[in-house]
Amino acid sequence: DMHLGRVPATLPDALADQVRTLGPEIAWQRCVQAAIEHRVEAVLLAGDVVEGSRDFFAGYAALKAGVEALIAEQIQVIAVAGNHDTEVLPRLADAVPELTLLGRGGEWQLHELSAAAVLGWSFPKARVLESPLADLPSLTSSQPVIGLLHCDLDQANSHYAPVTRTELERTDTAAWLLGHIHKPSFSNDDDANGRWIGYLGSVSALRASETGVHGPWLLDVDGADINASQLGLAPLAYETLSIDVASLDDPEALSSLVLDRSRQLVDDRLRHQALPDALGLRVTLVGKTRFGTKLEQAAKALTGREQVWQESDCQLFIHHLRVDTQPEIDLAEHARQHDAIGLLARDLLILEGPECEARSRLIRQARQRLALLDDAPFAGLAPPISADETLTWLQQAGRAALTQMLASRE
Repeated sequence: DMHLGRVPATLPDALADQVRTLGPEIAWQRCVQAAIEHRVEAVLLAGDVVEGSRDFFAGYAALKAGVEALIAEQIQVIAVAGNHDTEVLPRLADAVPELTLLGRGGEWQLHELSAAAVLGWSFPKARVLESPLADLPSLTSSQPVIGLLHCDLDQANSHYAPVTRTELERTDTAAWLLGHIHKPSFSNDDDANGRWIGYLGSVSALRASETGVHGPWLLDVDGADINASQLGLAPLAYETLSIDVASLDDPEALSSLVLDRSRQLVDDRLRHQALPDALGLRVTLVGKTRFGTKLEQAAKALTGREQVWQESDCQLFIHHLRVDTQPEIDLAEHARQHDAIGLLARDLLILEGPECEARSRLIRQARQRLALLDDAPFAGLAPPISADETLTWLQQAGRAALTQMLASRE
């Protein structure tokens, strides 16, 4: 999923002028260069190549330049259309005839390469309610068949070509390369009998929730054996970073702690050759602390400045910082008190202890209170809140409230 024409969101103001150099067009250029360097036979695109119809010209310029560079090196470019580029990708394929678009009009199509055949299906319209695998023809190729499909995996009520993993595993293909979900899940686990099945992911992070490594996959086909490895070429990436503040002696030293952990993250990405040009951090502070609100104030000050700093040619910034610490207090001691603090401490001991009727009652009461939100706008769009989620929220809210109550009393 490249989404050519789309602008990355959630960048800090200091990087606003680099929005294009951190976007999918640069990621596509790097994919082209990597394909040439690895001397591949073909580049496969699993749909949503272009963000939408209004991005026709932006997509045309970037796609045409890349395809021409690949064709000049005798590298084929094969694509299927997804739900975003249902109309625009066929038009682009007509304008760039060197691009092979498989499965126009929702008809399965097989394309032979030297070591494998590519089986593809394209979205005939923006919404497809039925599984395209229902019309999958018998495979007649003498070579391993690699399926190329944009779909919604294991989402029965989806409007975007819902398929099940069981359906994919029942086919005679050697692998399934999927588009649509931007988090990579491409693997050859035992459940698929060693076959590579899953989402390739977005070629570069397009929003902060798309954490982890992004980039193209290099497939090596040797007879019936297929191996795959991901190339971390994304210009923009986001990572979750959990930082234990238990050893922090001063809230003002929080910036130094974040800096130290971010360096470790950069070093790890360097070792895996997956260091982006810009890396956004989604930081969560955990562990026990005696600083309470002072730590929260230090965290707010850290994110309020929207600072960008440099590590090994990578620009880092904090996209989000959440405080999820526990108060460094003796719950048992405070539970002896006959006041609101004692009541809350006793409830926390129950919530953080083993399964019992008292804990079940607290969770049940909380879920009943949360159920009152059903009358709010957008109610029913999210799944019901589970008992485990309720327990976590109660523990977090209880610790935060107890910290504030103790601070107020002092």
